[in-house]
Amino acid sequence: MTGKQQPGNADKQITPPELHYFSDRLTRKLDQLRAFPAALVEAPSGYGKTTALRDYLENSALPHSAVHWFAAVDEAPDAGYQRLCRKIGEIDARAGERLLQTGFPNAFTLGEACDALRSIRCERETWLVIDDFQFLCPGLPSAFLAALLEHGGTALHIVVASRTLWREMHAAIAGRGFLHITHTDLRLEAEDIRRYYALAGAAVTAQEAETVLRYTGGWIIAVYLQLHTFKETGVFSDAAVLALMEKLVWDRLSTEQQNFLLRLSPFEIATAGQMCALLGCDVLPEYAQEALATPFIRYDPAERRYEPHAVLFELMAQKRAERGQAFERACLLDAGDLCRDEGRVAEALGLYARVQAYDRMLSLDFARVLFDEIGDRPFFAMALEIAERCPDATRREHPLSMLRVAWALKAAGKEAAFRALLEELDGQLPEGGLLRAEWLLLSAYRHYPRLDEMLPFVQKAAPLFGGTCSRVILPEAPWAFGGYFQLGEFHLQAGESEREADAFETFIALYSRLTGGHGSGADALFRAEVAYLRGDTAAAAILAYKAFFLAESKQQCIVQLGAGMTLANIALVKADTAAWQDAVNLMERAASHAGRDTALVRAVLDTVRGSLLVELGAQTRIAGWLKDRDFPRHLPPPAAINAHYVHTVFLLRQGDAARSLGGMEALPPEVKSKSAYVAFSLPSLMAAGYIVAGKPEKSAGLFGRAAEIALSDGFILHFAAYSQFFPEIIEELIKKKHPQFFERFMAVKAQFGFGWQTLHNAVSGNELPADLTAREREIARLAAKGLRNAEIATRLSVTESTVRTHLRAIFQKLDIDRRARLAERLV
Repeated sequence: MTGKQQPGNADKQITPPELHYFSDRLTRKLDQLRAFPAALVEAPSGYGKTTALRDYLENSALPHSAVHWFAAVDEAPDAGYQRLCRKIGEIDARAGERLLQTGFPNAFTLGEACDALRSIRCERETWLVIDDFQFLCPGLPSAFLAALLEHGGTALHIVVASRTLWREMHAAIAGRGFLHITHTDLRLEAEDIRRYYALAGAAVTAQEAETVLRYTGGWIIAVYLQLHTFKETGVFSDAAVLALMEKLVWDRLSTEQQNFLLRLSPFEIATAGQMCALLGCDVLPEYAQEALATPFIRYDPAERRYEPHAVLFELMAQKRAERGQAFERACLLDAGDLCRDEGRVAEALGLYARVQAYDRMLSLDFARVLFDEIGDRPFFAMALEIAERCPDATRREHPLSMLRVAWALKAAGKEAAFRALLEELDGQLPEGGLLRAEWLLLSAYRHYPRLDEMLPFVQKAAPLFGGTCSRVILPEAPWAFGGYFQLGEFHLQAGESEREADAFETFIALYSRLTGGHGSGADALFRAEVAYLRGDTAAAAILAYKAFFLAESKQQCIVQLGAGMTLANIALVKADTAAWQDAVNLMERAASHAGRDTALVRAVLDTVRGSLLVELGAQTRIAGWLKDRDFPRHLPPPAAINAHYVHTVFLLRQGDAARSLGGMEALPPEVKSKSAYVAFSLPSLMAAGYIVAGKPEKSAGLFGRAAEIALSDGFILHFAAYSQFFPEIIEELIKKKHPQFFERFMAVKAQFGFGWQTLHNAVSGNELPADLTAREREIARLAAKGLRNAEIATRLSVTESTVRTHLRAIFQKLDIDRRARLAERLV
């Protein structure tokens, strides 16, 4: 559990409430809160962040202020966003409604959401405190969070209390002129400890205070527990904080109360209703209510839930384990059954997995969590454990679940385990019926990505499904295991792209019908990519939009991302900055729909966006994990390969040719020979790397090999992209070895070069920051031309007030402070 102690409760149990003690250093910092529009209070659990804020806001001289508290929790990003909007609506109903109508912010709606935040108004001094801010950060764009702290209310103060933020979020939020209170401000020094203990009636010497500091590091919860120990024994303990918690809290509970808390211990957060369900009663008995009254269990009356302090939660887990395996198993099974009954499949699965309750795990319908994180690990890790350890009798009782396990293994690239499980199931399943149909569908993936070899298995499965759809391969599954670029996955033989496109259409027509739409639009996207690489942007655009809309109707987010990338590439060739931004918006909107905002989809979105940005030389704007090659462990192989490509190009853009080439040379043979597309794109990238490394003599042969493969399908635009950096080598190669393409190549090269320069200037020069809306871009350009607010308002048929609001947002997003600098930034 990640909760904190109820503010003030600990002191009310042991010392009078007026004895809350804060150092002079912290008091001075708190007194500055009113001078700032926003403040960040950042420290690990147990440093008294919430207590300090509540004490200041409730007990200091703020009699006419309105204080609103928002507790962030570990929940779906969209749910947290909606709760926050409603809380903002308590301050400014209009701003809150605008935020709700705008929806969860992504590149398509981010600018409007930021505008709504900057429109917040309040008549009197108002405080919005966001507690456990770290839970809100992962799902929301940093630009939105920064705008939240900047806001627009002159009488509004926003204070966020958070555990330590990670590097990128810290850079985006901290250091922007807000008040920053850290654990250094919150910790107690020896003199603070001496004063605090004296107020609590425990006089200690300076040397004893130094002893407490050495034992606790000034961590407030530990200092507090040492005070308890000293009052009881007259000495301080060098025991760890868990041991102190055990002595001062746990040992004073009755056996009945301890058992109650142990049954509750698997949950980080629990409601009274869930506790009653665990106990089998309608109302919590008195002993349970008394146990929950400890100052180390926080009750949130707004959400009606209980959250043990992190230290108490750790202690309960330790005590549960001390009772033995049978007791711990019973606790986790009961908790899992409760989650199962409430429809919380992922949580139930995680709890069952901790005690290897394979029968209960396989009895769940976990088809929709196959690509999710279960607790602290991806489902595929759990699937591999089931495949290796689950008893044979249990496996035979749950054939459908074992088929789902096989699908997860395939998606994770566990090929040997996938094939072994399919072979095992082949001998157990009847020759006909739905289970055999599912087996045939999965068996097709033994031949992935050779669609012509996969098709016969799908054709055999079709009549067995009898008009129903698969219960194993669902539309929610990431198509091609996160491989958004269809040529990279399915263009296997040089010179065969047209035949492959025909085979793709035949395959998808049947396969998508049997899976409820899985892969829908991928065949059209394949043709769009072929047309684009041939330089036929008109046909490519039509096919890409076709793919996008077919995919949208069947929840095929990965295909939508690939279509959006193709549209962005087309916009580059056409030097159309607005169309490029619109394509990026389409991708981010597709990825933000309900049910698609998963860790895998966010990683793929980062990768697609990173691919577009590194191509334009805007490598500083790609996600940090791509720069650092800190790939999420849940990435299926195709998604990981695409991420590796972005990282490789990033290194080249940074001039780090050695690491880039080393990474490419180290690729396993199966990746290097994955497809015909890889067979020409990898040598091209390596050739560029050798030129950057100062070894141009190695590049000509690599480019030559790539040209032989790529031009067999007419993919001339591939070399137009490289020719802007290495014109002499590429031009000479095409002219001498492939003269039939030279005239077309020169035309495409000129077009691509102009488009690249236009987009490079726009994107790298911050003309089009990702969170600038279409209306903001329009106003910015008119203002840069010298038009006054009234003239802009007349031209766009809006009010001057609207123009001023948009300009204020534009200035903040472009990080400029006056209109005169706008023209400079948009050059």
